[in-house]
Amino acid sequence: MLARLFHVHDAGRQRSLIAAILCATLCGCGFSLLMPVMSLNLEAMTGSGKLIGLFGAAAALSTVLASPFAPRLMSMISGRKLIIIALLLTAISHPIFPLVPDVGVWFAVRFLSGMAITIVFVASETWINQIAPPERRATILGLYATALAAGFGTGGLLLAAVGSEGWSPWVAGSLLFAIGALPIAFLQGPDIAPPDMEHTTARSMLRAAWMAPAAIGAGLLFGATEQSFFAVFPVYAERVGLMDAQIGFMMAAGAMGGIALQALLGRIADRVGRLRVAFFATMVCLTGPLFIYFAGDFALALYAVMFFYVGVATGLYTLGLALIGERFDGGSLAAANATFIMAYGLGSLAGPALGGAAMDIIDPHGLLIVTSGFALVYLVFLAYRHFTRTTS
Repeated sequence: MLARLFHVHDAGRQRSLIAAILCATLCGCGFSLLMPVMSLNLEAMTGSGKLIGLFGAAAALSTVLASPFAPRLMSMISGRKLIIIALLLTAISHPIFPLVPDVGVWFAVRFLSGMAITIVFVASETWINQIAPPERRATILGLYATALAAGFGTGGLLLAAVGSEGWSPWVAGSLLFAIGALPIAFLQGPDIAPPDMEHTTARSMLRAAWMAPAAIGAGLLFGATEQSFFAVFPVYAERVGLMDAQIGFMMAAGAMGGIALQALLGRIADRVGRLRVAFFATMVCLTGPLFIYFAGDFALALYAVMFFYVGVATGLYTLGLALIGERFDGGSLAAANATFIMAYGLGSLAGPALGGAAMDIIDPHGLLIVTSGFALVYLVFLAYRHFTRTTS
């Protein structure tokens, strides 16, 4: 069954794929549980949308700064060991939040844990891209994104169950990150092929951005959209009148869209072209906030909109990784994946910061204007690339 699913007949490679995908599922669950918990607690502590946006931006800044070091670390330490160390560091950091309810400490701890989790994603996605057969790359990455979205959805349901107050959400999140290390440790198979030293430099990352700008742009737009969803949209939903449980179900609805749509988008992309599907996903990112505005505080309508909007937007992550896999191989994948994650981090940095500030200026719908604006910029870029390639 797994051979048919992955189209990888080597048992060791199957185990490595399963390990990376299970790890992603548990990380996604912990991430989607704790990000809204942090935002809602900060809202109670400060009441500032701008500060909440900056908090999400601090996490994104850690991604931007950690990404260039990931290839070098992967050349020095076994990929599996590196992922396990990063997961355990993330797990032990989260009890600090309820222990020390200080905004400055929260910013510092979130920054450090963000650096650790960045290493996990750069390493695991490089691993999957190295193993995936070229003709099935987008499909397998779609399965990976489906698992990640399943984790996000479960995290949203956990938020609805445990709430955002007390120790319960923090303990649950820490356990999820720690358990994520188990499949990496025990499902044995090929390790990540380490990059050569020439592929661990800033120059190699700039070269990757030059060679695959559409892929890098997809990462940036997805980062802006996803982090705005997890860091600022819970506060948007609270301001339009939703309760904690409804916010949790809204988060779960967005993640369920990713579960339902990623494998389908990946398969379509393998057949009709990844840039075409990227164009469609960008159009959804452009128009989705308008439907969110019309949904208002009608929870059922908002769930439906978030299901499709976030589900299709998540496809940009799958498509960006697949486009990178088309252009790079072997050790050079590490630098390309690090560049993609850095672009994701830059989008994650700008999206919540601008969205949170705009939500304070145009309360609360400024967030929707910002998220659509990011999509419009990338759509113009895709149209320009298509036009220049056609005319040349």
